[in-house]
Parts: sequence; structure tokens; C-alpha cells
Amino acid sequence: MELPESSASYLDLIDVNARRGADMVRQLLTFAKGAEGERGLVQAKHLLRDIEKILKGTFPKSIQIRTHLATDLAVVLGDPTQLHQVLLNFCVNARDAMPTGGRLAIETKNVELDEHYCRRYPDSLPGKYAQILVSDTGTGMEEATLERIFDPFFTTKEPGHGTGLGLAVVHGIVKAHEGAVLVQSTLGGGSLFEVYLPAAGQ
Repeated sequence: MELPESSASYLDLIDVNARRGADMVRQLLTFAKGAEGERGLVQAKHLLRDIEKILKGTFPKSIQIRTHLATDLAVVLGDPTQLHQVLLNFCVNARDAMPTGGRLAIETKNVELDEHYCRRYPDSLPGKYAQILVSDTGTGMEEATLERIFDPFFTTKEPGHGTGLGLAVVHGIVKAHEGAVLVQSTLGGGSLFEVYLPAAGQ
């Protein structure tokens, strides 16, 4: 309060970096200790409605946000804070991949994975799932990046703009929830992240 107005930009810089440091510590702790968390019955559609409000209030107007959320989406057993972190991380990455604007789409539906499908994706098991799709029309990724996208400390962002832990933590959280996360992307053609969370009570 005692500093001159000319110091405001420096205070903002301190604030931003303090928050970034706290976020890094949080990610490191989650990555180091695992992603057990407090489990309970979670309505993912409510989490996504909350995230939708955050996105529309904070994302640039040049990014169109579209949602198509199933009203009967299966309830899942999980930690709502961690699942919120997973979904918000995908959306923030999508924003960063669209510096000049684009379209971010979030879709949910109930699916049942069979043994044939699960053979293609070792992290998944047959059963009923809540599927969450997050897609963007951004810069996309090349094959070499896709192969390392969930590796700890791997990032394509400039120094100071990413820890390389976000997607590694996300992958750990989803796996700890006995789910699966898949990604499809082409350079210049946007990205699609698919999250499968087991339906509760099956």
C-alpha cells in the first residue's frame, strides 16, 4: 500500500510468479505422493459446468467455447478437486495452443468399452465409462511430441511458461481413478483429448 503506483507492474509480476511457484509445488507434491485424494461420488457434469463459467470469464473472446454435456452422464467415484484439475488443465493447454483464437469444444457421453477396444489402449479395462472429450482448433502436435506428452518435465513451452508437469500429473490422476486418457493431434490440425472415467457401481 505504501509503494508508488509505478510499482504496480512489478507487484503484478511478483503475484503471478508466486502463484506459478505455488502451482508448481502443488504439482510436484501430487506427482511425488501419487493421486489418491478423497474419493466420493462425483457428477462430472457439475464440474464441467463450473469450468465452463471459469473459461467464459477468463479466456480471450477470440476463443469460442462450445459445450455439449450429456444430462444423464454416469456418476463416477473420484476426488472432485483432482478431476477439476484434470479438466481445467486440458482447457488451459487448448487456450495456449490457440494464441490467435479458435474453438474449444467440450463434450460428454456415456460409453461402454469392450475387450477389442481395450486391447488397443492398455490403460483401459472393459466396462461402462463417462467419456469427456476436449478438443481445440489450435497448433496441434507432431508425432515426436505426442510420444512424450505425458512424460514428467517434458514441455514445448518457452522457459518460465510451463513446468512440464501438468499433463504428467493429469495422467497420474486419471490412472489412479482407474481411467484412461488418450490424445489425438496433427501439426496444424488441432488436438483432441479423451478422458474415460469408470462409472460408479458397475
